[in-house]
Amino acid sequence: MSVKRNILANFAGSAWLALMSLAFVPFYIRLMGVESYGIVGVLISLQALFAVLDLGLSQTLAREMARLAVDQDNANHMADTARTLEIIYWGIALGVIMMIVLLAQPIAYSWLKPEQLSRESLREALWIMAFVIGLRWPVALYVGGLNGLQRQVLVNALLAIFATVQGAGALAVLWLIEPTVHAFFWWQALIALLQVAVLRSALRRNLRSKRDGAFKLEVLKGTWRFAAGMTGISLLVTLLTQLDKVLLSRLLALSEFGYYVFAASVAAALFRLIGPVFTAYSPRLIELVSRNDQLELVRTYHQGCQVMAVVILAPTLTLAIFSREILALWTHDPQLVAGTHLLVSLLVIGNALNGLVTVPYALQLAHGWTKLALYANVIAVLVLVPAIYFATLHWGAVGAAGVWVLLNGSYVLIGMHVMHRRWLTTEKWRWYARDVGMPLLAVALVVTAGRTLMVEEWGAIPKILMLFFVVGSAVGAAALSAESLRHRLAPLLFSRMR
Repeated sequence: MSVKRNILANFAGSAWLALMSLAFVPFYIRLMGVESYGIVGVLISLQALFAVLDLGLSQTLAREMARLAVDQDNANHMADTARTLEIIYWGIALGVIMMIVLLAQPIAYSWLKPEQLSRESLREALWIMAFVIGLRWPVALYVGGLNGLQRQVLVNALLAIFATVQGAGALAVLWLIEPTVHAFFWWQALIALLQVAVLRSALRRNLRSKRDGAFKLEVLKGTWRFAAGMTGISLLVTLLTQLDKVLLSRLLALSEFGYYVFAASVAAALFRLIGPVFTAYSPRLIELVSRNDQLELVRTYHQGCQVMAVVILAPTLTLAIFSREILALWTHDPQLVAGTHLLVSLLVIGNALNGLVTVPYALQLAHGWTKLALYANVIAVLVLVPAIYFATLHWGAVGAAGVWVLLNGSYVLIGMHVMHRRWLTTEKWRWYARDVGMPLLAVALVVTAGRTLMVEEWGAIPKILMLFFVVGSAVGAAALSAESLRHRLAPLLFSRMR
């Protein structure tokens, strides 16, 4: 029941966060200009790049809270663990602020290519950005702790509230006060301060200890191996997900980079669907591995993989195939649509391929096995840099997006083959055929039929209704094609029909 409740809460929260992250973007671009929104893209990239300094601590706290929470006698140890990792985390946050302040000058004057904004204005925006990133930094730690304590309903409620205030408030600031990137960043800094304070208080209240935790070296001795493995994976994942933006910010004009950032933001909404499934199933897999319950582990693993496929494949193929229509209905900006629709299609496909391997990745972490992800990402980084550079020089931003699709396709075709040689060795073809293949085929048939039926001359309302019908039908077809869901849905469907 906790898995179902958490999945529902995670989906609701992620859907709202996705809506808040995208709904205001066209208005931001209109008020600030696409070049200033390119600076927001720099914020996103720097925040993701410095995330490697997390050192695996947020994942470690989540794992330790889930593991220790099963015994009431561990209350004080939980408090000490949270406090120890918190002190380290805030120290890193201060270091991140200082690094970005020092990097502001070379980024503004030597790296970016503004056409309208002055270099001085860029540098000042980067200074404010440093405080935004630093204040947001500990949020991941507190969210990890609350997720480990199975307080995912509370986490999603708080994140949804702050996302709403952050997005709508930024629009109000730009519209009513000053339509500049500086005003935008100052608002982000204020909300980040309030958010981190509230989440810290929430974690402290949900620890069962009657005393404040203390810094303990014993905590680090017991967790450093897992944290070290997660640090390596985090470093490589950060490089893989942000290298395209870093290189493109150098190779492209700032306005063209702004289009890429917009497309990446739209495609990244898919992670709002991927995250809830991963977050809900990961603690359950850890529990089953600890109990050595192999039969239930296999059942839960395939169920999680099928749920992931059903959740992400329908919106992915709908957005990829109808990207031009969806962007036009949303933004009403022909220039923005022309510059981004193909990028959105490619990037969302790459993200979906990445999402399909996240439940298998959760299984690896449940076994404490980080080697595959570490080695695979090392190879990917070595290949990705020259591939993006070459592709961008020849095909621009579209080339870089194509590289992202190929990279994540290799995880599906090669990475899953290697993983199933180590864990659940008899389940590989079931994963390819039933967990992924059947839902993919069902969704592809529905979306292709919808593409054939849609008429270009239709007005906005018919197109919107058609898109909702397509994605809804695709989700239903995928759910009925997935055996673990079909067994649950079919009796319910037939009972309603009777």
